[in-house]
Amino acid sequence: MNQIAGTAIVSLDDDAALDTARAGAKAAVLARMRRAGFRVPDGVVVLADVLGAQLGGSAPTAEELLAAPLDPDLRQAIVTAGSGLPGPLAVRSSGVDEDGAQASHAGQYDTVLDVRGGDELVDAVRTCWASGLTTTVRGYRTSVGREGDSPLAVLVQSMVQADAAGVAFTANPVTGARDEILVSAVPGLGEKLVAGEVTPDEWVVRGEEVDNTADHHGALTVEQVRRIAGLAERVAAEFGGPSDLEWAIAGDRLFLLQVRPITALADPEPEPVPIPVEPPEGFWVKESTHSPTPLLPMTRELVRDNNDALRAAFTEFGVLLEGLRLEIVGGWQYRGIVALGGKEPMRARIERCVTAARADHVGAVLAQWYDGLRDSFIRRIERLRSADLPALSTEDLVGRLTDTRELHRDASGVHFRLVGAVSIALGELALLLTEELKWSGDQVFELFAGLSPESTKPADDIRHLAELAATRLAGAHDLTSVRALRENDPEFAAAVETYRREYGCRALHYELATPALGERPDLILSLVRDQLARAAALAPTAPAVDPVAVREAAAARARAAIDDPTELRRFEHLLARAQKAYPVREDNEYPTVSAPYALLRWAALEAGRRLVGLGRLDEPDHVFFVEVEEVLAALVDGTDLRGRVERRRGEHRWALRNPGPPSYGRPPGPPPSMDGLPVEVRTVMGAFQWSMANVSGAPVSGNESGKSTVRGLPGAAGSYTGTVRVVRDEQEFDRIQVGDVLVCPSTSPVWSVVFPRIGALVTDTGGPLSHAAIIAREYGIPATLATGNATETLVDGSTVTVDGTAGTVEIHPAP
Repeated sequence: MNQIAGTAIVSLDDDAALDTARAGAKAAVLARMRRAGFRVPDGVVVLADVLGAQLGGSAPTAEELLAAPLDPDLRQAIVTAGSGLPGPLAVRSSGVDEDGAQASHAGQYDTVLDVRGGDELVDAVRTCWASGLTTTVRGYRTSVGREGDSPLAVLVQSMVQADAAGVAFTANPVTGARDEILVSAVPGLGEKLVAGEVTPDEWVVRGEEVDNTADHHGALTVEQVRRIAGLAERVAAEFGGPSDLEWAIAGDRLFLLQVRPITALADPEPEPVPIPVEPPEGFWVKESTHSPTPLLPMTRELVRDNNDALRAAFTEFGVLLEGLRLEIVGGWQYRGIVALGGKEPMRARIERCVTAARADHVGAVLAQWYDGLRDSFIRRIERLRSADLPALSTEDLVGRLTDTRELHRDASGVHFRLVGAVSIALGELALLLTEELKWSGDQVFELFAGLSPESTKPADDIRHLAELAATRLAGAHDLTSVRALRENDPEFAAAVETYRREYGCRALHYELATPALGERPDLILSLVRDQLARAAALAPTAPAVDPVAVREAAAARARAAIDDPTELRRFEHLLARAQKAYPVREDNEYPTVSAPYALLRWAALEAGRRLVGLGRLDEPDHVFFVEVEEVLAALVDGTDLRGRVERRRGEHRWALRNPGPPSYGRPPGPPPSMDGLPVEVRTVMGAFQWSMANVSGAPVSGNESGKSTVRGLPGAAGSYTGTVRVVRDEQEFDRIQVGDVLVCPSTSPVWSVVFPRIGALVTDTGGPLSHAAIIAREYGIPATLATGNATETLVDGSTVTVDGTAGTVEIHPAP
């Protein structure tokens, strides 16, 4: 063995570097790849023997290791080894059982880049050693059945001065498709991509087909992508299975920086199965706000409940339409307005509208919610939630799954009744103010300042957790410290469990296959960490404006502008009713939408686990590719679901590859004149139209990459300059940094938990009455909405100024 200065520090070309037990997995694989002819940067390996000798059989903490003195001869040997490599250097941990097919340790060991000089090199090696002794690593090893600390080597290499860098997967890690190579790229070094700090360019390579699915930076040419795909194929062949690799391009040279097996690779996706694309007659707009991806069959089943509830609500309030209808076209959800046909139905609907308006049916529906209906749903949810699902007999599980399905059906009916009541109540007041007093939308919403406490409650309670943690952590704001506090502090652990119990039964997305908040305990801890960091990073600000004062001042302005006593009495009635209605927009989401989704998900997953054991499904989460009645039949009658699941998975894959257009059909044009109809009908229809426009918000067209301004709709007043963070779904919450400008397709109510850490909000869809806008106003966060494509036109990591009053986003030139 070619040892340096008598210590176990060897060249990457030495035979010892091939020994995983001494060089660690990362270094051993790269040593093997160098021997196979791949372009791997020169390097040396500080073998695991060295750390073993340093520890001497003890198990110190990371802090104790860093504080311990280093043998002078070893220090000199490390410096000498590094001096033989062209600098600057990249220093990476190389765990002996890292990057295994059963446990990857991904992201747990440290890397130090741009290392210059002997002192920095020694410090970097010690940092890598310490990263293997953290509470996080030790807890992870215990969770996957590994005992003791992992022997850790350190790989030191010349750092590639990359023009572009990134990762490549030789199989799709999400779908399991083995016929796809995924390439992600950013300009310059790839570490920000690996750390999740920058949104990359994305490419999919299928044979000769090269598809650029996301172009944020223009980091690669098509020919470079083909070269990277070819490298990936050769690596997989040499490695012997699906792999993910890190690469870098410098000039015309393509370097291989790291290779790992793809852990937890999904089952191979079936071949795409084409779906008939048959849009109904009329005009249909893609429902991107609630369904940014194709819905799975069990969730599609719930659309029927929503359509029934929407039709019933339109009838109940006398709206002169058959209903707002949701349709699945080519696997994607679209929405459209269905006209009311025939003279007799129209006459009956007009009579119903007049009767409901004169009786203030809107006020009665709101009163029912406050006077007991909400509490009855909460009790029903708690009863269903209290069940120990794994302990239920098959018969009882069938009953529980049936009960949760009925809960959604009932809840959907109540939800859309409330949506109708809220829409009319807010719309009638808004029309009075905008048409008679010429108020702007921002002025209208001042009348509701601070009236949606449900929007901020989840995040407020995270702040309380952070305040408790701050008294115990002495300035430590990292996730490892917060995790350790939960493990070692009973009071904090109990507080976290209370939070999980309070908010865990909340769906993060309108798709049953998506985990609920309670299934992501690390997300809760990361929110605590971010709140700690926010408190430390942000300077004290002036006291927030009193929302009561804002509401009272706005109401006083309106009263002063209304001279007619009859109109003033009407204003007071509409104001009181609208202020009662506004909180319901968010307050009803948990008991009528979010909790029913979570409860149905959990019951279905338990059924899925049992059906896997019975050989009727291949994976528990395949249960979401069938409807509830099919699950019940499989549990009771023994129906084998695997064949239909395979076909529907193929249909889902086809839908993902074939996103439908933004709309089908010809826009219907302006609504017909209401002249000649009773005043009650004209008022209700005008109010309904105002609210619907302010919920959905027609996306602004004309926003293109390269322009200095992105335009949208005003959502929440104010101006803020910060760093863009593009987050497309709930799985990317941990990428958000304190003070970021959150750019996303849309938000659901549960997204409120991340609002305390952002400085401003930009969305592709949604209007001033959307969940995003209501939450932003409660937090005083500037928001620009309905940009249409900000998630595509704004570059992750760039600097922008969001003007929520004007509804614009100004892009700052790169430094």
